Amino acid sequence: MVIANRIRRLFHADVHAVLDIIEEPEAILKQAIREMQEALDLKRARLARDHRNLASLKAAEVYSDEQLAKVQEDVKLCLKQGSEDLARKTVGRKLALEKHLAVVQQRISAGEKLHERNKQEIDLQQGQLESIVEKAKLFVPTAAEDSAFSVAESILSTADSGAGRGYPGGMQVSEEEIELEWIRIRDGLDKGGAS
Repeated sequence: MVIANRIRRLFHADVHAVLDIIEEPEAILKQAIREMQEALDLKRARLARDHRNLASLKAAEVYSDEQLAKVQEDVKLCLKQGSEDLARKTVGRKLALEKHLAVVQQRISAGEKLHERNKQEIDLQQGQLESIVEKAKLFVPTAAEDSAFSVAESILSTADSGAGRGYPGGMQVSEEEIELEWIRIRDGLDKGGAS
């Protein structure tokens, strides 16, 4: 039984090794970057939805505060007019509004904490994605138009397009650097040397 388990594990290891060789690492990296970006987009959409819900709760809080103020004035008016039955019913509305307001305020507090936690998580994951994209620029060949490098560039597009030319490895070279190096090379040739 032990030998059969070992043979099965060796067979699985060989199959996985063959699959690793067959699979294109660049395609896998490109797909992983896309999936990470899609996950971040979904989280951002949820964050926006939660933000709208929080705004709605805050509007409900303001409305409840206004209604509570009106009911308190109504209680005073009922007592002033000597209508205790109506005052009791109004006090019941006042208590119900106070309980409702307390629930709304709890939801707002919980919503704000959740919103902040989700925002921090998104910021952290965005940083991780940017780090992975930068590493992809350095380790993946960039010969093809549809390479992981171009996908990474299109996803982040944080670099200034006029800052310089992009070269393999993701290195940026400004026009000024090219011009200075060209002058150095020409100067070296004019002096009879080669650089």
